[in-house]
Formats: sequence, C-alpha cells, structure tokens
Amino acid sequence: MNRKLLLVGLLFTLLFCHNANAQQKDCEQILNQADEEFKSGRFFGIPSILKPCLESGFTSEQKVRAYLILTQTYLILDDPIAAEDSYLRLLNADPEYVANPARDPIDVYYLSKKFTTTPIFTPHFRIGLNTSRPRTIYEINTSGTPLDRKEIFKIGFQVGAGVDWNLDTKWSIGTEFNFASKAFKREVSSYNKHDIKTSTEKLNGFDIPLYVKYSKDSGRIRPFAYVGYAFSFLVSANEDLIFDNYTPSNPAIGINRTTGPNENIKFKRNVFTQSVLLGVGAKYKIGKDFLFGDIRYMIGLSNYTKPDQVYYNQDGTFDASITNYQYVSDYFRLDNLAISVGYIHPIYNPRKKTDSKFGGLFNKKKVNSTTQE
Repeated sequence: MNRKLLLVGLLFTLLFCHNANAQQKDCEQILNQADEEFKSGRFFGIPSILKPCLESGFTSEQKVRAYLILTQTYLILDDPIAAEDSYLRLLNADPEYVANPARDPIDVYYLSKKFTTTPIFTPHFRIGLNTSRPRTIYEINTSGTPLDRKEIFKIGFQVGAGVDWNLDTKWSIGTEFNFASKAFKREVSSYNKHDIKTSTEKLNGFDIPLYVKYSKDSGRIRPFAYVGYAFSFLVSANEDLIFDNYTPSNPAIGINRTTGPNENIKFKRNVFTQSVLLGVGAKYKIGKDFLFGDIRYMIGLSNYTKPDQVYYNQDGTFDASITNYQYVSDYFRLDNLAISVGYIHPIYNPRKKTDSKFGGLFNKKKVNSTTQE
C-alpha cells in the first residue's frame, strides 16, 4: 500500500514538473514573440500577447524583460502613465534593477530617474561575541606601594536587532536594541611583594546605539562603516574575588588562598553609561536579502564606579572585601570590542521620487550628477 502511494506521489510530482517546464517554455516563446513584434514595429498587440504570462507563468527574470518591453512600447505610443506603471511593476519584480544608458533605450533611462527602490527602513538582526577592557580613571588600592596590573582576556556575547532609516542608497541613520553580557578580569600583584589579587566582573545590560552609516550600494559584497553614540543600561553586575597570600620564606605554608561567593555589586556601578561607537563591516547579497559581519568598538565615556559606594555595602556597612581580598574598585571607563554576524531584510518600496526637502535633496543631487556624466 505504501509503495503504491509513493509511486502515485512520484508520478504527480513528475507531471507537475513537466507542466511547469512546459509553461515556462511557452512563456519564453511568448516573450520572444513580443520582442519580435516590438522590433518589427507592431506595438499595439504587445500588451495582449504578454498579458496571460504576466498574470501567471513568467519567472521574476522574465517579468523584468516583459515589463521593459511594455515600458518601451508605451513610451513609443505616447502613453506616459502606462509606461510609468510598467516600469514600476518592473521594479517590483526586481527592486535592484538599474537602467543603464549603454544597455537600455535613452528614454527608458531618463524615465527610470523618476523612480527609486531604496528601502525606507531596513531591519536587521545580529549575534556575536565581545571582549571588554576597563580604562582606569583613578586608581584606588589598599597598599601604600605601586601595584602591577594585568588585564586578562574574557569573552562575552551580544544579541539584538536594529533598523536603518535610509536617506539615499548609500547614507542611512540607524539604531539598535542589543542585550550584551560583558566581562573583564584583572590580576593585581605586588601586595607585600608576592601576594596576588584576581577579580572577575560580569556585567549584563542593554546597549542602544545611534549611528550614521555609509554603505556601498552595488555588488554582491558591499562594505560599510558607521560612527555614532551608544547609551547603555546596566541590569546586573557580579564579581568573583580571589586573594592569594604567598609566603616564600616558609615553603611548607605555600599559598593561602581566600575565596568567597559571587557578589552582587550592581549598587556600586552606575546604571546609565555612554560610549562613542565606531564600526566597519561588509554585507553579502543573497537574493533580495543580505548576510553581514561587522566589528565595532565602543569607547567608554562614563565612570562605571559610584564614588559614594566604593567602601560600603548596599546597607551602608563597611565592605569586608577590603580586608579579605585587599579589594577596592578603581574609577574606570569600559571599552568593548564586539564581532557580530547577522541578517538584513530590506523592505523594498519601489516608488516615484518625491520632492521632499530632505529626501528630495539627495535625489536631486543624484539626478544632476548622472545628467552631467
């Protein structure tokens, strides 16, 4: 029974594929017929020839060719409204179609300048890894002698989404809403010559960057760069502390290590901070969408440490970490380097260009520069 159902299903699939291929061949013949009619100067019958396959049958590539023939036909027949409608339908079939004076008739080329397919908004999604580095503003320690400090590489992650508002094909203004888990580790030595304190801090929160972006607007691979400002909101901050007390004069004692539970130190950190944002990357075109990868660096501007909480617990009592681990938090800014990959889905909107004060300015510049060329 199962074998019979499988054979029947296979037969229907083969018949469907055969009919689809036959229909595509028929529509290709119709497209060639319309092209021959156009070259022969018989324009009036072309719309009716193409109509059946335009309603169902043409592939996206064939639709572009068909609407290009119709656009030229209506221009010759002095029907500008129908010509504009045909060209708009062409752009709906292929939003990244660009008329070229070396390939297309000059009247089609100038007609194309009335339209734009640039997405008004372009949403994107990202995920990746990051690493953070504290920059000391003012050093605080429990020792009366200079200390040696070493930053140890730690990995965090980020995930988020954003949207770009496109001013034209190259320039855009964007914003994002990202969740970021950041971490940094610092080793401080030279306490009593040999003792070592190790602190590992983990910060979770949201980054909201605002930026201006410049992107290449053609090709399968399109580099981009952006600069902006980021606001960060801290959700949680925790710290692990270890203090190793070395006694080299008595090897039998060795190392006396002091450790404790993971401590919540959010009350010692400023909830709102700010950063300068710099980024570069490239996007790779897949169909009408893109995959992208980028590297961004956030340069911290704000002090993360609350000065009035340095020596105290949340309830106002003296912080035992000072005596147990020889630990007092420095005043510091936090830099962050992030590498992300993501997905871009442009919301194409083929339309006639407007004469708005802002968008029209960009469009007029592009038309003028193209005309001069």
